Amino acid sequence: METRIRKALEFAFDKTTAENANLENLGGHASLRIYWRIQSDAIFNGEPSLIAMVLPQDESALKSDEGGSSTDPIPEELPFVTIQRYLKTLDIRVPEIAYINMELGVLLLEDLGTTMFENRVLDEPDNTESLYQEAIDLLVDFQNASMKDSERNCICWEKSFDKELLTWELDHYIEWGIDAVFDEVDFFEGSRADVAPKFDKLVDELIALPQALVFRDYQSRNIMWKNNEWVAIDFQDALRGPFIYDLVALLRDSYIELAPDMVARLVDYYAEKDLPWDLSKDQIHRAFHLQTLQRKLKDTGRFVFIDQVKGNDSFLQYYEPSLQYVKNALENLPIKEDPVWNKIVQNG
Repeated sequence: METRIRKALEFAFDKTTAENANLENLGGHASLRIYWRIQSDAIFNGEPSLIAMVLPQDESALKSDEGGSSTDPIPEELPFVTIQRYLKTLDIRVPEIAYINMELGVLLLEDLGTTMFENRVLDEPDNTESLYQEAIDLLVDFQNASMKDSERNCICWEKSFDKELLTWELDHYIEWGIDAVFDEVDFFEGSRADVAPKFDKLVDELIALPQALVFRDYQSRNIMWKNNEWVAIDFQDALRGPFIYDLVALLRDSYIELAPDMVARLVDYYAEKDLPWDLSKDQIHRAFHLQTLQRKLKDTGRFVFIDQVKGNDSFLQYYEPSLQYVKNALENLPIKEDPVWNKIVQNG
């Protein structure tokens, strides 16, 4: 992998830079992408470092790490590149791309430093709510700018959280969050057939919400702080989906647990903004809880999948907190007394 990065540096700059640069492996979390920090002398825009995104050297580099239809066409260009270019036209701050070489499977990106949104929240607990308001402001700017774009000439507008994908994510929870955890025991004791109609109704309600462009994973480790501004970094899987999706990803983060009363105030803060949809606060809160059911059930199953399939157990610690988010959402919806829904979420 280091050889590929140094070859990319030689193509992008010169042989001396490639030979003398210091490389630090930053890992890749649950992604197919591996990141490296490159230290050199004023290597890009006068700054002494770059980030190398290293990808598989086959067509899997063009596919999403998230679930989707097996019939989805393989894009001609890396979605990260296409969507980065599009977001720049919307004046959304994203990392600059210094160099692309898909034959090597290497992208050289602006180094945004080490301060994630998560770091700011943990370091400044007294400012937690105001920091989240700033992240919501960035989200609202993104939603307003993308919704005002009449041409929508980007691959992210061509994919959507349709019924198939939303249902696949819920089924992913049953397969990995329940069946895999309980080692093939019939957890539902003959009532498994009752689950599908519940999921169908939830998905139908989500699809009926106003649809917007969503980052898909807008959370505390995917927002960076550099030069006194927030920068979104995880957008390669952006697609059309329920308008509330990114707010749920942000406020129901696996890594930072917010008190329920703060979450309610922050949803109010979002609802009071100048939004592209005419919905009441109550409607927005209801949408938030419905989307929490779907998103956090998917996350719960995903963490087990990452452990058992990808051999990475670091996300298992978020299994129970994610399920608690689901239980909290259920308590705020009329279906809280539904025995099937209570069975679905009681395994935590």
